[in-house]
Amino acid sequence: MPDLPVDAVSPRERDVLAAVAEHRTNAEIAHRLHLSVRTVESHVSSLLRKLGARDRRELAALAAGAAARAETGAVGDLVGLPRGRTSLVGRTAEVDAVARLVAESRITTVLGPGGAGKTRVAVAVAERSRSWFASRGAFVDLVPAAAGAVDAAVATVLGVAQRPQVTLTEAVAAVLRGRVLLVLDNAEHVTDDVAALVVHLADALPDLHVLVTSRERLGVPGEAVFHLGPLSDSDAAALFVERSSAVDPTVEVPTDAAASLGRRLDGSPLAIELAAARVASMGLAGVEAGLDDVLRLLTLGRPADRRHRSLRAVVEWSHAALDEDERAALRTVSVMAGPFDLEAATALLPDEGRGGVADLLGRLADKSLVRRTAGADGADRWSLLVGVRELAREHLAASDDEAQTRRRYAAWARSRARDLVEARPYGASTLGGWADDVDGVMDDLRRCVPSRAAADAGARAFARDVATLAFARGFVAEAGKHFRTAAALAVRGSDAAVDLTDAAACVHLVSDAREAYQLLLDAADAARVDDPGAAAVALATAVAVAERFRGAGFLADPDAATLAALLTEAEALGGGGEHARASLATARAWASGAEHQHVLPAAAAEAVAAARHGGEILVLSAALDASSTAAALDGRPDESLRLSAERLEIVTAASAEREPCGAVEVVDALRSVASYAVATGRLDLALDACHRVDANPALEPHPCWAKGSAIAPLALAGAFDDAERAAAEVWRNVEATRRFRNVSLAGPLLGAALAAGLRGDRSAYALWWERSRRVAGPASLSESPNLAPWAAFVRARVALAEGGDLTGALAEVAQTFVPGRFDGYAAVAAAELAVVLDAPDADGLIERADTYAAHHRWVAAALLRTRGRRDRDPALLAASESAWDAMGAAYESGETRALAKELA
Repeated sequence: MPDLPVDAVSPRERDVLAAVAEHRTNAEIAHRLHLSVRTVESHVSSLLRKLGARDRRELAALAAGAAARAETGAVGDLVGLPRGRTSLVGRTAEVDAVARLVAESRITTVLGPGGAGKTRVAVAVAERSRSWFASRGAFVDLVPAAAGAVDAAVATVLGVAQRPQVTLTEAVAAVLRGRVLLVLDNAEHVTDDVAALVVHLADALPDLHVLVTSRERLGVPGEAVFHLGPLSDSDAAALFVERSSAVDPTVEVPTDAAASLGRRLDGSPLAIELAAARVASMGLAGVEAGLDDVLRLLTLGRPADRRHRSLRAVVEWSHAALDEDERAALRTVSVMAGPFDLEAATALLPDEGRGGVADLLGRLADKSLVRRTAGADGADRWSLLVGVRELAREHLAASDDEAQTRRRYAAWARSRARDLVEARPYGASTLGGWADDVDGVMDDLRRCVPSRAAADAGARAFARDVATLAFARGFVAEAGKHFRTAAALAVRGSDAAVDLTDAAACVHLVSDAREAYQLLLDAADAARVDDPGAAAVALATAVAVAERFRGAGFLADPDAATLAALLTEAEALGGGGEHARASLATARAWASGAEHQHVLPAAAAEAVAAARHGGEILVLSAALDASSTAAALDGRPDESLRLSAERLEIVTAASAEREPCGAVEVVDALRSVASYAVATGRLDLALDACHRVDANPALEPHPCWAKGSAIAPLALAGAFDDAERAAAEVWRNVEATRRFRNVSLAGPLLGAALAAGLRGDRSAYALWWERSRRVAGPASLSESPNLAPWAAFVRARVALAEGGDLTGALAEVAQTFVPGRFDGYAAVAAAELAVVLDAPDADGLIERADTYAAHHRWVAAALLRTRGRRDRDPALLAASESAWDAMGAAYESGETRALAKELA
C-alpha cells in the first residue's frame, strides 16, 4: 500500500490512530485512553472519512505509514523544499497575498518574468503554510523536466514508483490524498503538461491545493493568478545594499543611489542581485555606467541555477519559447523607448491590424515578456522588461525589417507629436490628462528628433513640436536645445530666426540673459537675407534684453557703443512694419539713459505708444516695463506698481506664458509687481503675485525668477521660515544650473538674510549674506543702485532688533541712495536708528523719510513708530501697530506693541 500522508487530525485522533496501527480493538483503545467505546467509534469513523480509507484494515495501514514518517520526522514536511542561501528581502505583502490565495483556492499560479523572484516567494509561502497543510506535501522544480515528463518529475520527488496496471499520474494521486500542498516551480516551458496534471489531480483529490510558478498562466478552470510585479523602490534599494555588502563589506552604497539603480533595472530582483555582485569588481559608478549595456553587465560565473548566470540567459529562455509571429512583434515594439499604447504598436505593425496587434501583445504579456499597465486615463499600455528590450533590439538589428520599422517609428512619432501640440489645453484644470499623454511618449519623441544630416521636409516642424511639448511640460532647458535643432534644420533663414528667438527665451528663463542676447544676435544673422524686418526685431530685442536684464549675466559687455551700433543696424533693416517700429522704440527707450537701466520718461512713453499702436503684446510689456523703471527713478514707485500690474494683466489675459518669449514677460511682470509692491509697502499685492506663480503650472519651472520674488515680502511680513524655505529652493536651482553670477537674485537672497537675522540665527544670517554677495559678484552690494539701499536696510533692521553696531549701521543706511525701489526702506531705517541713538540729525532724517510716506505704507508705519519712540507717544505707537496689522507685517506689529509696553 502507498505511503499515504496524514491529514491535520486532532491530538486525540492521533492517539486513536496510533492504537489502530497496533491493530487494537475499540475496547482496548477505550481502556488505554480512558474513553468510552462509543467515543472511540466516533473517532475511528472520523479518521476513515478524513484519510479516505475504505475500512479499518486500510486505516491501520495508513496509520502505520504515518507512524513510520513520524519516526523519521517526515510528518508535515514539504518534500523537496529548497533552502535559500540568502534571505528574502521585501515581498512581505506578496507572500501574505499568495499565502491567502493558496489557502482559499485549489489552484494558484504566481506569474512573473524571469528573475522576478517567483521561486523565493513560493518557498516562503510553502514555509508559511506548514500549519495549514499538516500532511506531507511536495515542492517540485520543473526546470529539468522535458515535455511529457512532468508526472515523472513529481513522482521522483514523492518517491513514487509506477505499478502494474496503474498510471504514474494515478500513483502520484494516491500519495497526495489528504490536505496536501503541491508546489510546481518553473512551469513555463511545460505549461500544457502541467495544466493536464493539475486538472487531473484537482478532480481526483478534493483536498489538494496546488501552487504553480510560471511566466505564463495555465489557463485551467478555477485558477487564481497572482502577478508578481517589480520590487518597490525601498525594497529594491534594501536588496542592492544587502547583496553588495555581502560581496564587499567595505562598499557603502547610498540608499538613494541604490533606489535609482533599482528603478533602472525595473525592480527585477535577479537583475539587482547580478548588479550588486559586480560592485566588488567595478564599484558603484562602474555598475551605473555599465547599465548602458545591461545584458553584458549582468553576467556572473557559477550560480547554482545555470539559467540565472546572466540576465541574457533568463531572457533567452523565454524568447526561445515564442512563436515566430510573437518574436517578430517583440523585436518590432522594442524600438519604443518606454511604455506604449495599442495605437503606437499598431502603427509599427500595420499588417496585423488593431485586433491582431492586441492579440500579440496579450500573448507576450501572458508569457511575462511585456508588462501591461493601466494609465491614469484607464487606457492600457505595455512596456518591455529589463533585458528583454536589449535582446529584442539585437534581434531587430539582425533582421531584414529594421529599416522599415524605424521609418514607421519616426512617422508615428511625428504624427503623435503634432496631435499633442494641437490638443494642448489652455487651462490648468485640463492639463492633467494631456500632460500624462505627453509624458508617456516624450522619451520616444526625443529619440526620433533627427540630426541635421538626416533632415527631410518635416524634420524642422517635428523638432519644433518636440520643443513645444518639452516647454509645456516644464523641461525648459531641453526645449531650448530642441529649438536650436529646429533652427539648424530650417531651410529659410526667417524660420531659423523664429526658432533661435524661442531658444533665447528658454535660455533666459533657466539661466541668464547673456546667452539669450547672443542667440538673438544669431537670429538676426539668420533672418538678415530673406526677412530684414525679422532681423531688425531680433537686433532690437537683443538691445532691450542687454539693458533690461543687465544684472542677469552681463558684466561690462556689451558696452553702450556696441548697443548703439546694433540699434543703428536695426533701424537700417527695419522697414515700415509696426512690429519692427515698436521693437525699435522699446529698445531706444531702454538705451536712452546716460547709464544702464536709466530710462528717460519721454522715450518710455514713445515706446508704449508705438507698442499700443502696433498691437504687439510682448513688445508692449517690455515698453511698459521701461515706463515703470522710469517712474521708479523719478521717485514714483506707486506709478511703477500700477504700470507693472497693467503689464501683468495684459500678458496673463493672452496666456502668454504658454510660449517661451511670452513666459519671459509673464514671469518678469510677476516679479515686477512683487518688487514694486514691496517698494510701496503693499505686502498683500506682492504675496498675491507670488501665489499666482504657484497656481500657474506653466511658471513652475522658473524658481529663480518667480519664487525668488516671494522671499522679501515673506520676510517683511514676518513669515521667516517660509522666506528661508523659498530662498533655499532658489539656491538649489542656482547650484543646479551653476549660474552664480546673477545680480537679480541678490535682492531676494538678502530677504532671506533679513528673515534669519530677525529670527536671531546669526549663522544663517551670515550664510545668506555670503550667498547674496556671490550671486551679485563681481559687483559689490553697496555699489549697485538697486541693491545698496536694500542691503543697508537689512543690516540696519537686524542691528536694531539685536542691539548690535547701531552706529555703524546708521552710517551705512543714512546715505543718499539713487531713487528706486528700496531707498524708502533705507530712509526710514536711518530715521529710526537716529532716534534710538539720539543722533543730532534725527529730525532731519525723519523729514527725509516723510517724503516717501504718501506712497509707501511701510515707511508710513515705521515713521509712526519712530515718532512715537522719539516723543514717547502711546497714540502714535498704537497707530503704528494698527498700520502694521493692516499691512500684514506681524513681526513689526509685535515689536511695536512691545515697545509701547516698554515706554509706558
